[in-house]
Amino acid sequence: MQVEPTLPAVLQDELSKGLLKRIPLTFLPFVNQQLSGWDYLFPNERQSVQRLLVFVASLSSGQSTDLFRSVVELEDKMGVRNWQFSTREQTINNSSLLAASPYFQDWRRAVQAVFDAADGYALKTNPEAGQQVRKLVLIDIPSQLPVDPVMAWRLWGGIGRVIKLDLSRSGDSPTAFTALVAGQRRSTGLLDAGRARPNSSPAHTWIIDAGKGLVDAVLSSDPGIATHPTAIVLGHARLERFRQSFAHEMNTMPKDLIAADQVFDHLRNVDVLPWCPPEVAADPAIREFVRALYLTGNGAVIFSNSFVQWAASEAFRRARPSFLAVQFGVRSKPKPFTGVAVFDNPDEVNPLQAVDDLPGSGVDAQMLALYVWLAASRYEEYQRSTVCVCAAESLSEAYLVAPPEFTLGHASQPVTVDQLGDALRSWIT
Repeated sequence: MQVEPTLPAVLQDELSKGLLKRIPLTFLPFVNQQLSGWDYLFPNERQSVQRLLVFVASLSSGQSTDLFRSVVELEDKMGVRNWQFSTREQTINNSSLLAASPYFQDWRRAVQAVFDAADGYALKTNPEAGQQVRKLVLIDIPSQLPVDPVMAWRLWGGIGRVIKLDLSRSGDSPTAFTALVAGQRRSTGLLDAGRARPNSSPAHTWIIDAGKGLVDAVLSSDPGIATHPTAIVLGHARLERFRQSFAHEMNTMPKDLIAADQVFDHLRNVDVLPWCPPEVAADPAIREFVRALYLTGNGAVIFSNSFVQWAASEAFRRARPSFLAVQFGVRSKPKPFTGVAVFDNPDEVNPLQAVDDLPGSGVDAQMLALYVWLAASRYEEYQRSTVCVCAAESLSEAYLVAPPEFTLGHASQPVTVDQLGDALRSWIT
């Protein structure tokens, strides 16, 4: 494999010494794909693969054999060397072969044990890497979406508590949530507070919008984000050209399992730059995140609320943001006889006029809001140091999941936007 010049010197040096020869076969698709796409990775992803390779490089030959012993033994039991197994990248064929093996779960545990050992080594050599960073997750179900007051928070299973909100004052911002995130004429928004944190990178701060109102407000408050991103700002409506063009490319190709990897290879390599709004075009990592999102996110190309939920889930998995704000919105009613599974554009294949589905959008948002939090809580770093606020504006309520030390956790009176902003700003600064 040709080493990319953008790789850190420590990795270039070890790779030139043949480090990859010590890596098991089933690790190579992940490692090679990460190295070849280094420019498109977020800092968290780069750190993960670098921790693994630096750890393996630190071991003697015998120690690396011991580290990977369980993985190699399971590869032999699965017969991986007799498969048509790509070591260049992770493919659908690779995944299906691994998942079909009766040893798949054992293999996953063995792989995780290797990464745990690498993380432990990194923590031992750099104790500061294990320090907890306070995180903030904001979720908004806007006022136009109806929310059943009886069922609103039942799905959350009592993991937090309800707080009443006073949304009567949002200053010169169109909505209270916009005021909270983007700020007002006389106050700083939480976006600015998140970006101002020490050692912050764009990948640590995310804004994801089912429409474009929130994104437009953010870009208006700081136009420089569009050309020099200091945060990742994604709006479903602003990505319309990307979505439509991507769906068109998908639908010009054969739809069968045999051709699936060829289809994905084409879509991984097609030039998406002309389809991107400025805030996405400005950063290769963001462009490739959106591409991957549309390749893997069920319904993300078609449904705005699915886009919000899946983008948030992938942001947590790949970037581990310390500040993430998402806003759900209104979707159209699904049209009959349209192929969502194959990315058909319903407006092109069905002449019926699109109709907003407010009740359905409200139900979607209630469920997907919980999924956003569950996506974060899968990772240990979000479980003890994160404040999550899910606002249902039509109820003037929010559901709060927070550590005991969060000062607003015991408020008994309705909380104003300013009070909520002050408490959350204090939490993350």
